Amino acid sequence: MQPQQRRSVSVIATTSDPFDGIVRLVLDAARFGFGLDQVAMTTCPGGGRTIRIVLEVQPSADCADIAERLSRHPAITDLRVVGLAREESGRPGVVSAEPANERMLP
Repeated sequence: MQPQQRRSVSVIATTSDPFDGIVRLVLDAARFGFGLDQVAMTTCPGGGRTIRIVLEVQPSADCADIAERLSRHPAITDLRVVGLAREESGRPGVVSAEPANERMLP
């Protein structure tokens, strides 16, 4: 039996507390068994932060279900999940819609 191929999804979350927000998202992603591919954070004009994460999930995973699971913390004020095409997921900077003020974490 061949191992099941994973697919990539992009999680874009807004938080007022960058430390709490990013820690909770990453810990929940690990708890739900998702693979972590990329993490980036951008400062918003109002002082909040936008966190962008690319996760590797099972092909059957539903984006709405992932969003519901990851948005349950008070530090997360907005969250959306979108699937990425296979060619997008391997391209460097794919999570960066606006590269200014963004730092890629290893």
